[in-house]
Formats: sequence, structure tokens, C-alpha cells
Amino acid sequence: MRSGNRAGSVSLLAMGALLCWAAQAEAREEMVRRTMALDADWAFHLGNIQERVQDGSLDASGWEKVSLPHNWNRMGGTAQRREDYQNVKGQGWYRRSFPTPEKLGDRHVWIQFDAASVIADVWVNGVHLGRHAGAFAGFRFDATKALKPAGDNLLVVRVDNSSPREKGSPTADVIPMNGDWPMYGGLYRPASLIVTGPLRIAMEDFGGPGIYASTETVEGGKARVRVLARLENGLPGSAKGSVQTRILDREGRVVAGATTPFGIAAGSGSTARAEVEQQLAVADPHLWEGVRDPYLYHVNVRLLDRAGRQLDEVEQPLGIRTMRIDPETGFWLNGRQVPLHGVSRHQDRPGKGWAITSADIAEDTAIIREIGANTVRLAHYQHADEAYRQMDQAGMVVWAEIPLVDRSAPWYSETTTEAFAANAEQQLRELIRQEYNHPSIAVWSIANEVNLEAAKGRGTSNARPLLERLQAVVHAEDPLRPATLADCCGTIAEENRPGLDSVAGITDVIGYNRYHGWYGNKVDFLGRDLDRVHARFPRQPISISEYGAGGALTQHTDDPQGGPIAAFGRPHPEEFQSWLLEESWKQIAARPYVWASWVWNLFDFSNELRLEGDLTDTNDKGLVTFDRKTRKDAFYLYKANWSPEPTLYLAERRHTARPYPVVDVKAYANTGTVSLTLNGRPLGEARCEVGICRWPGVTLAPGENRLEASGTRDGKRVSDAMVWTFEGKPGLYRIRAGTLEQQRAPDGVLWGSDVFSTGGQGHFRDRPSMARGGEPGPVQPVLGTQSQAPYGSWREGDFSYTIPVPNGRYKVRLHFFEPDDKLGAGARQFEVLAEGRKAALIDVRREAKASWTALTRNIPVTVADGKLDLAFKPIVGSAIVSGIEVLPE
Repeated sequence: MRSGNRAGSVSLLAMGALLCWAAQAEAREEMVRRTMALDADWAFHLGNIQERVQDGSLDASGWEKVSLPHNWNRMGGTAQRREDYQNVKGQGWYRRSFPTPEKLGDRHVWIQFDAASVIADVWVNGVHLGRHAGAFAGFRFDATKALKPAGDNLLVVRVDNSSPREKGSPTADVIPMNGDWPMYGGLYRPASLIVTGPLRIAMEDFGGPGIYASTETVEGGKARVRVLARLENGLPGSAKGSVQTRILDREGRVVAGATTPFGIAAGSGSTARAEVEQQLAVADPHLWEGVRDPYLYHVNVRLLDRAGRQLDEVEQPLGIRTMRIDPETGFWLNGRQVPLHGVSRHQDRPGKGWAITSADIAEDTAIIREIGANTVRLAHYQHADEAYRQMDQAGMVVWAEIPLVDRSAPWYSETTTEAFAANAEQQLRELIRQEYNHPSIAVWSIANEVNLEAAKGRGTSNARPLLERLQAVVHAEDPLRPATLADCCGTIAEENRPGLDSVAGITDVIGYNRYHGWYGNKVDFLGRDLDRVHARFPRQPISISEYGAGGALTQHTDDPQGGPIAAFGRPHPEEFQSWLLEESWKQIAARPYVWASWVWNLFDFSNELRLEGDLTDTNDKGLVTFDRKTRKDAFYLYKANWSPEPTLYLAERRHTARPYPVVDVKAYANTGTVSLTLNGRPLGEARCEVGICRWPGVTLAPGENRLEASGTRDGKRVSDAMVWTFEGKPGLYRIRAGTLEQQRAPDGVLWGSDVFSTGGQGHFRDRPSMARGGEPGPVQPVLGTQSQAPYGSWREGDFSYTIPVPNGRYKVRLHFFEPDDKLGAGARQFEVLAEGRKAALIDVRREAKASWTALTRNIPVTVADGKLDLAFKPIVGSAIVSGIEVLPE
């Protein structure tokens, strides 16, 4: 009996304790912050609205039903302009309702948007909460005073992506002013409602989390971690309490902790603020080692009142690591030298624009890891927090950036205005505070190609004062990370170009955007250019923030050095992209003082002006297509150099229709050597240098040719195969001189691009014009011929061809026309030598009777050494040829 009574009393006590704990937990839950998604049930209207919409008086029943993320622009990724193309700039309106949270009391309700492009005005129940200017950072407003005591509230958002070029535009002082990407409009990232107490971890801190952790030192088997907590008090009286901070390992175990008392003034009429700084020591820390071991801790900060009750809680990632960048030896992570090699990324997708999901970001991250990158440039603006989180987890070293691009002043001014500078500073502080806790971030970039417009002769540039101001912001916000910028044109100032200033040497470290071989110069100038700027700024660590070339899946060349590239037009042969990146990577990899390099870009991305390669409204410099479905050849060049996974890839697999009987075969591999067979016949083993394996002068058989390659790495055998179709016969060539482009004639015959040439200069007939957005110039057909295929280009100067052919007799048919209307008869005269003998004396203008008129000459040749040698020697002016046919007899 007593035993039973005793047991019963214990049960009652336990039940009472449980009820007490439950009540405390409920009270605590009411006090700490809560977050609710606001992504569904939005109504959307595109365009200006004259009537008052903010207070709900306007009938919005006809508005489009949408969910977030959402944007209203769509472009890019297709050969012709996509059917759902939409590039409207201006206002878009969003509205939805939400209930007032129950038991609100003195708590605060915040409306948070993770991004809105470009300017957002927010109203609740007709009360204007505020405006945010900037397309990429998150922001939040306190909606408490605008809420109804109970029931539904109307939330209205006006988003405006008007061009800053327009007179009186609301975005006139909001960066960026320009850029090689479209400014999609909309609420393109998630939105949420957050409930906090009046005494809280900061919510009005440039959109940041309110807690900021950094690794101060790692030495003696111990890491010293600094944690700064910013606090806010909206109560009418002062308050005291404590900040409890814990560092948790991956399993959730506490490895370090600290509790620090605080006092904060009354928030009478406004919000009072205070800061609490703590130093925590982590014994035997597990370091964040980049891709080798991206180990993450978490920092958990709780705000407690004087009685120890929890008022608020925030948790952020922590990677314990040290980084430094040396001007001679490059990047160092935790005392270990790490050459950084990687890619840049834009955030858009075809059909979605910027309204991407976490799954989309995860797919991008998987591709970044697949290629073997260890660094990513998240350009040219603040990306979603989820992107930085995934970079932390993948071990990527990140270049983070604000969108100060092309100009350091608004379009209406030649100099930086205070409004413009203030917006740039705001966006920089937002970036740093919102992404501060991500260990992957190594540098804060304050600008990209900020004097590009001046370099093009459009206005002047005086960027230094603004850049120095922004660098000071970086140093104040985050003394442990350097400021950087990406320079396109800073060293051009050496040429004393009026109105163009130099921005090199300003920031702690720098990146150079260099497109040698694509936008002028020869590709082999890259290394010399790097050496030159390194010598000029020996104390400033340098990186290659951009280099690249366009690559089209359906456009191919038989020799990437056979003619000029139409950088601002068509074609963009895939093989040219591969060759230029091969040559660029060799020069970068040979210079250890280059602390990092980023290929521009990992993915094709949308663009409002480009009609290039085989796409419309798209920049095709990606190593992967816009839809992420196809990896271009150059992707495997880098995978062979960067990835530890056994890699073997036969290149030029989409260049299936082969016009010539003798070709070079190439593979990208990290197996050291690769063996190759052609239709089952061994072609030998090639040694791979810088991941490139070559078999020159391979003779194809008419019809299908199956190539199979194999190699071994770390005991694992890898192989690859592809099929090419040779459409001709041995010794037969139809060469379009001076061009990278193949062309199929009306009779179905495939003419190949320029091959086996030395000297001279290639030209193509209808040079695209950047001023027309890449559209071809006026087509001027060559007269006197049924086929334009041999006349779309020409080689000019003093040049020769050495064409591999079987010994025997040939008829060489040469095609000419005079492209210069100003040249008369006798102004261009030259000799043609075949096999070292004079074969013809040519005066195209005299013999054709007019410019832009076809002329053909047939030359009989006998070849006895396996090579057909043709030389074009000027007598007056330059020699010229537009097409060469080698026809076996």
C-alpha cells in the first residue's frame, strides 16, 4: 500500500515537473524567433499601375498566380530567339495576404526577401515599410506597427528593373550600370516572415545574421575563434542578460563555449544597439582544408535574459582555417601552398532566369566538383546564400563580388556621385555581413572591369577614389580577408589614353581579365602580359579572374589557327575554344606567382545583345551548355588537369563530318599515356602533356572511322570511343582559305576550313559587327559562280600551303576574287608556285574584269614526296586566294 502510494506520489511529481517544463518550453518558444515561408499564393502584374494598389482597393482578381522564386524575364539558350522571350524592363507588382501571428504580444514581425531585382518597395496594409535598392542582397523590414491585431494582412511589393540609362530612372544610381548579363526583374529568391522578441540578435544589420565568427589564429594545437554578436532592443526600458555561445562539431558535440553578460540601453522611440565580443578556444581543431577535407563546425548563439530564459537563437557555419596570399608563391591554406584553379559562375538558367532553386545550385556544385576545380568566382554579384553554403561544403575557395561593373559613375554623370558611391558601399556591406560566416570566401571583390566603358572610348573614368573608399569598407568590415577587383583595362593607361585611369595596384590583391587570342592580341601574349604586370606591381598578388573563348556545339573547324575568330559574331567553333584554353592554361600553370585562375565561364549564360556562335541572346563561353546537359570538349581539358578521377576523353566528337583525309586526333587524359586504334588498327601510344595527348597526321578511310582510346590511372583502366565520317576520298581537298568555318555547298559537297597554311592573314567576307549585336554585315555575293562556298573568305599576304597527299597526279583548282573595290587592274599581282615551280601569274582584277567576281585557275601538279606544296608570292601588293581544290586524277 505504502509502496503503491509512494509510487503514485512520484508519478504526480513527475507529471507536475513535465507540465512545468512544457509550460516553460511553450513560453520559450513564444519568445524565440520563428520563421514562416512566404513563397506561395502570390498574385503578379507586370507593368505600371496608376491606381492605388498598396491598400487593397484595386481589384487584382485578374493578376497572374505565381510562387517564389519568380522573375518575369526570359531569354537565351536557343539558336533562334526563344518563343517565350521576354525582356520588359520596368515595374512588376506582387501581392498576397498573411495572418497576424497568434499571441504576438510585444514581439516583432519582419518581412524578409532574399533578393528583389532591382528596386523593391514594400507595403503592409497600405503602410510603406521601406525601399531596398540593389538586386542581389537580402533585406528585411519591420512590419509590426502595420499589422492588424488579428486576421489577414495585405502584403504588396513593387519591383522595378528599369534600365539605369533611362533619364530619371529609379535605378540611375543603383549598381550595376552595365554588364554582360541581363538584369532579370522580380522576387527571384525566397521570402519569409520572421517573428522575434523586442530584445533580439540584430535584424537590422544590412540583412546579416547578427553573429559573426572568424578564425583569429591556429597554433599550438588550438584555434582561437572570435565571435561578435550584435544585439537590438526595442523595449522601452534598458535590459540585461547574457550571450551564450557554443561551437558544435559535425556530430553536434560542444567543443567550446562562452557566456558573457551584456547590458543594452532602452529602445525608447528607436532601436537601441549593443555588441558582445567573445574569444573561444577550440582544442585540437579539425581544420577546413578546402576540397581535401571541408570540415564544418557550427556556431550557436543564444540570447538569454537575466533569469536565464532564452530570448533568441541564431546558428551559423564555421570553418576553422587560415588563409594568406603571397605575391610570389600564391595562395596558402592552413600553412599549405594550394594552387587555385577553377571556374566562374553566373546564376541564371534557361526559362528560369534567376529564379533558381537549391536543387539547381546543387547541380551546378556537382559539376564544379566533377571538373576538379578547387575555387569558384561567384560573379559578378552576390549569389544566393545557398550557393555559398554549398561552396563551404564542397571545399571551394570563393571570390565573392559586388556588381560595380564597367563604370564608376552613373550614366548621367562623368564622375562618381555620392548617391552612386553610397549604393556601392551599401551593397558591399550587405555582401560582407550576409556572407561573412562562410569559410569558403577568401576575398571580397569591389569591382569588375570598372573602367571598361572608358577603355571603349565611351566617357572617362576616375574610379580610384571610389575604389579606395570601398577597400576601406572591406578593411573595416573584415580585417582578415583582402579586398580585390577584376581589371580589364588598368594597364592600358600606360598608353596615356585620355580619360582612362589605371585601377591596378589599389586593392590588396587583384585579378586580371585577359582574353588574349579572343579579343585581340595573340594567345601566347598571356604569359608575357602576366610577367609584365607582376614586374610592375611586385607587391600585389595577381590572379587571372577571367580568360576564355566562345564554343558552339554545332560549329567546327579543321584547324583552330586557320583563320580569324569572329569574337562578336559567328562562328565560334568548339575546337577553337579548346585550343585557346589549352594554350592559355599552359601559360598560367607555368607561373606559380599567379595565386588563382578562373575560366570564364563554367556555363553559357544569357545576354541581351549577343548573336554569337550558334545561339541567340547567349554568351557561349561556358565549358557546359546553358541547360547543363552537355559538357563541351574544353571541360575535359580541365578535368584531365584538375580532377584526381581517372579521365580519358576523345576530343572533337561532335565534329563528325570530316572533309579531309588526313587529320590530327586528340584526347584529354590524366593517365600519362593513351593508346589509340582506328577501325581496330593500332595507331600507337601518345604521351600526354598538360593533359593533352596527340596523334598527328592520321589518315582516315572513306566512310565511318571508329576511334578507340584507352589508358590506366591508379590501376583503373579508362577508355573512350567516337566515330568520324570522312566524306571524301584519299588526296581530295576542298579548302576554304582564311576561315575557321566549314560550309556545305548547294551540291552537297562539304568544303573544309583553312588547313596546312603558313603565313598570310585570313579574312571572312561578312565580318559581324559588334554595333549590331553580332549580326552579320551586309552580304555581298561573289558574281560569276554557282556556289559561294569557295568565296566566303580569303587568305592574303605572302603565304604557302603544305598539304599531305598520296604521290600521284593532281589538278589544283584555285578560286580567287578581288574584295577591295578600290584596287584596279595591276594593283595586285602575284605568283603561284606548285611544288617549287612557277605555275601561274595572277592579276585577279584584270582577269575577272571586276571586283567581287569569281576567277578560277587550274594547275596540273605531280607529287612525289607525299606533300603538295603551294606558295603564293606577292609581286605588287599582296597575294590572295579564297578557295583551293585538290583533285586526284
